[in-house]
Amino acid sequence: MIDIIKSEFQKSKRTSINKFIIITPLLALLFSFSWGGGQNGAYNWWYTMFLPGMLAIISSQVITAEKKIGYKGILLYPIDKKDIWLGKIAYISILIIITSLIFMMGIIIIGFVDKPVIPLKANILATIILIITFLFQIPMSLFLTAKFNMFVTVLFNIGMTIFGVVSFGINSFLKFSPYGIISSLMCPILKILPNGLSVPENSPLLKGDTIIRDTTINIITFLIITILTTIWFKKKEVN
Repeated sequence: MIDIIKSEFQKSKRTSINKFIIITPLLALLFSFSWGGGQNGAYNWWYTMFLPGMLAIISSQVITAEKKIGYKGILLYPIDKKDIWLGKIAYISILIIITSLIFMMGIIIIGFVDKPVIPLKANILATIILIITFLFQIPMSLFLTAKFNMFVTVLFNIGMTIFGVVSFGINSFLKFSPYGIISSLMCPILKILPNGLSVPENSPLLKGDTIIRDTTINIITFLIITILTTIWFKKKEVN
């Protein structure tokens, strides 16, 4: 598994992935800082647009490189297909951790040059929760790209994220989806609504009594999608 992850890092040297995971969080921070959104605005841009978009793109790039050559570069070698698929998921997970840490540090810097509204503890917790709750999108994005293409993957990921945000606060089943859960979790942690505004005082959204439950739901979703897509990939043949 470690060798597979190392191999993915070696392959990424010939792509824009490494630059992308650095540039994307910086763009989210720049957008917010330029438009006066501060720390709240930066987080709003990050988890509703930049992070899901970036995750879909880098996942697509990882599998598209194999897809272009009919998966000959991985399936012809005596390596368990399960390990190959899980190795790609682990590799992208590491990238998400790296880019999230860059964003977290950027939030701290914004707090020094602008009005600090997000405590360090909340910043760290939000980063951890976002990493965990976004994991399910990795195997999903890999699968969608393998079956279709990058355009479908990015459109689906951002579209579902937007629907999850829009459904917040209304009677829609989408707010209970893994995509909707991400937005709701930021209310008790960061004290901000999906639209970037502060959660009103005494709002039940500040209680945070569902953080563990909702995070667990997304972890289970990640495990289920990972298992199902791994089974699918194990049956895949060289094109």
